[in-house]
Amino acid sequence: MKENLQKIIEQFVDFLLPLLTPYEAGLYIFFLRNSYIKNGSPEIRIGKRTIANNLGASRGEKTNYAHITKIVSGLEEKSCIKIGDTNCDGTLYSVFLPEEISLVKEKLAITADPVEEDYFTNSEKRKEIFVRDKYTCFYCGEKVTPKNATLDHLVPQYKGGKHSKENLKTSCLICNSIKSGKTQEEAAPFLLKSIQERKARNN
Repeated sequence: MKENLQKIIEQFVDFLLPLLTPYEAGLYIFFLRNSYIKNGSPEIRIGKRTIANNLGASRGEKTNYAHITKIVSGLEEKSCIKIGDTNCDGTLYSVFLPEEISLVKEKLAITADPVEEDYFTNSEKRKEIFVRDKYTCFYCGEKVTPKNATLDHLVPQYKGGKHSKENLKTSCLICNSIKSGKTQEEAAPFLLKSIQERKARNN
């Protein structure tokens, strides 16, 4: 639990806090402190008068009890807690972590890094690149066949090049083997020499 505390605090401050009233935020932190953080359990059984005594006086309300009831209802409406049974020891509350709350989940989904599609190892995606490039080698301009068609990373993988559509080009086997792990600039003299030699042989 302690190792996840930083993430919980960050998600609370960044995503949940703006959705809560000040009183709701205070009570949610109180619940979180006395459930997950205190004993690693998502549940806490406590009476409303005890909550009111711990949180202090509430402004603008006739009774602390009435105000606590209102705040608890607000937290349940926002799916931050679930109200359970009540006995002589108080009411049972199930407390949800920020990442478990639907309002926060929506925000996390929006801010999450998009999953990058793999156009290198996925056979169907590879075909998309070949079709896009009209089955033509990016370097020598010759048509490729199923036997010599390859995909080359413009930015080499060891330099952080990704399997993205933008970083992949159709290449014939010869040009790809010459470029290998080089950048386009580094490979240019060797590619040019190979292309000239192949054209000379074909003339």
